[in-house]
Amino acid sequence: MKKGYIFTVVSATIIVCLLSACSNSTNGIVNDNNNSMTNSTITQNSSVASEKSKNAILGDFETVDINNNPFDQSVFTKSKLTMVNIWATFCGPCINEMPDLAELNKQYDNEKFQIVGIPVDIVDQNGNISNSGMDTAKEIIDKTGADYVHLMPSTSLIKAKLNKVSSVPETIFIDENGYQVGKSYIGSRSKVEWQKIIDELLEQ
Repeated sequence: MKKGYIFTVVSATIIVCLLSACSNSTNGIVNDNNNSMTNSTITQNSSVASEKSKNAILGDFETVDINNNPFDQSVFTKSKLTMVNIWATFCGPCINEMPDLAELNKQYDNEKFQIVGIPVDIVDQNGNISNSGMDTAKEIIDKTGADYVHLMPSTSLIKAKLNKVSSVPETIFIDENGYQVGKSYIGSRSKVEWQKIIDELLEQ
């Protein structure tokens, strides 16, 4: 589903963040220096923050998930292959494929494969997490059974990738070092189609 809204929101977020330096005192913002809506902090993983990760598609990032748990780029080290599904709460095709993604996430050994979602439209133009957007995202996750990790669109994630997203769902695959594997996939697919793609990538 194409929506100019996504590009507008993430682009405006970056501009505002650059002008205001995304002050840590702003309530509700997912900021790289204080990536929690309740001021919880992330312990940096020095073993992962390397030159390699700086050149990875999402680089070195810090954020929280939908449940306010801290995450950084080390999330990709947990599996050989990670499917990153960028979605939006207004996107029908995104929501329709989420039950299949939930099944796929449980189908594979976690050491081989995992899914990470990013609901891209739950920040406003000031870079703040929208409470209503958060509630909607949680409701969608509960209804679809997509109980895998969903990361909040932090400043670093926006700068690295999300500001380039103009259509959702967009899906990319990332290896354990943070590098993209294969191409970006625009649009939803069936479980069978995704399974074929995943199996082919795991064989590489």
